[in-house]
Amino acid sequence: MPYLQRLVVFTVLGVACFTARANQVADPWAHLPYQLGQGLNFPEQGLDVGGYLSLQYVDLKQVEPVFSVHDLSLFVNKRFGTRWNLFTEMEIGDSLSVTDEGQVSHNPEFDVERLYADYRVSPAVTLRFGKFLTPVGRWNLIHADPLVWTVSRPLTTTAAFARHASGAMIYGTVPAAGHDFDYWAFVDDTAQLDPHQRNETAFDTPGSTITVTNSFNHAAGGRFLYHVSEDHVSVGASYVYYEMDNPREDKNLFGLDFYWNSHFVELSGEAVYRFTSNWNDYDERGGFIQAVVPVPHHFYLIGRHERYSATVLSANPTINTFCITYRPRPPVSFKLEYRSGSNNDLVAPDGWLGSLTVLF
Repeated sequence: MPYLQRLVVFTVLGVACFTARANQVADPWAHLPYQLGQGLNFPEQGLDVGGYLSLQYVDLKQVEPVFSVHDLSLFVNKRFGTRWNLFTEMEIGDSLSVTDEGQVSHNPEFDVERLYADYRVSPAVTLRFGKFLTPVGRWNLIHADPLVWTVSRPLTTTAAFARHASGAMIYGTVPAAGHDFDYWAFVDDTAQLDPHQRNETAFDTPGSTITVTNSFNHAAGGRFLYHVSEDHVSVGASYVYYEMDNPREDKNLFGLDFYWNSHFVELSGEAVYRFTSNWNDYDERGGFIQAVVPVPHHFYLIGRHERYSATVLSANPTINTFCITYRPRPPVSFKLEYRSGSNNDLVAPDGWLGSLTVLF
């Protein structure tokens, strides 16, 4: 990704030049007391550094069991005055894998997951430029392993659209009928700004053998989210019109999502419906519903049911996911998941998954 690599280099050099003020203060790199999950904060520099680690174990049908360092991500957030903010998430994926037979493989994949600059126009309007997470549904905007409940992610949140976009976005929060209304609107030019992203696969879940890509060539769309009863209830909708890279086709995608949280249960769900460019028929659609029930001693029981349909699949898979998650502290999660279904061998085969994730 030549453009982004150059931008990363210039960003690091710029931060170094901007923060070289050692003669002005006694200790320009003094940081606030560290708390797990909050990263390191350097007030004099306007700089925050954090990230997360994800260790994963996969034992699925017709797949050799493997333990891997699944993700190692670094977050760097730099503030310039009161309006400008620069953020990057750099990730090394699958850097180390060990099979049950003791075979070790090193195949690290470096990726710039996010790299953008924000300009705060007003409390209700912020402009963003760079590479960011596509604002479709709730899951894709959360995305980091320590912040989601299960080891695997639903097909609905990854198969029908590109997980990343490169271009410009405007977003913010405005009051509406006594509640908060969040909005996002973006334009994308991945073909020119991030051609490496064309390698993104659609079915990004452990055990998938379908290698269809779903990257944008060009795209435009947005999302809104309406909050009811503070943050306990929210409903959202998304729309994206885009040209795929391979095959070179135009698509119209609609999405709906909801979230409801009480002391006894958390319910959430998403659905997507993708039309071909002539609007005659859909070529992908799917949805899931997920329930999370807290139990004593920081344990949570999670159940999810999903159904998906795609033209590249001869039959529509149905997937049931059951997971128990232990969070001794909010930034730390131990997850044990069992997945089963029908017509799902190619995209999300049956079996066990486990992970340890730490937000630091």
